[in-house]
Amino acid sequence: EFMVQGVTVTDPNATYIHASAKIGFDTVIHPFTFIEEDVRVGSHCRIGPFARLRSGTRIQDNVEIGNFTEVSRAKIGSKTFMKHFSFIGDSLVGEGSNIGAGVVTANFDGKEKHVTKIGDGAFIGSGSVLIAPAKVGKKAIVGAGSVVTKGKTIPDGSVAVGIPAKIISKGKRK
Repeated sequence: EFMVQGVTVTDPNATYIHASAKIGFDTVIHPFTFIEEDVRVGSHCRIGPFARLRSGTRIQDNVEIGNFTEVSRAKIGSKTFMKHFSFIGDSLVGEGSNIGAGVVTANFDGKEKHVTKIGDGAFIGSGSVLIAPAKVGKKAIVGAGSVVTKGKTIPDGSVAVGIPAKIISKGKRK
């Protein structure tokens, strides 16, 4: 049914898509991808291989979700890239953002799940951990391997690096 509606499923025998999912025209779903119920994927997206989109996930148009990734109860803005080995849970990711390899939003503190907000055009370097609740502003950069601690805000256009992440440049990236 999805393929009749203009979705390319490159290997239907190695892909699971729940019947309640909604997937836009000209989206490509690669093998070993698992799309649960109540998932929405926009048009012109590339998903997988080996991706898992969990219930409540919303992906806008022109997004790439790469291999060995998981998105759970998160909204991913249009033209965002999340290429490899990452977990984005309970998060709001703006348009045109880049989520590097191995990025994790640590959303559960042992009692409750919290939200991470990533602004439009933000760049989250490989291997970074964002401990929710956390906020990364528009066009902000989090350097590779950094840890943004619980409750921390990285202002718009700023650069933050280290463990814990410290702001080394404020609001200069436009």
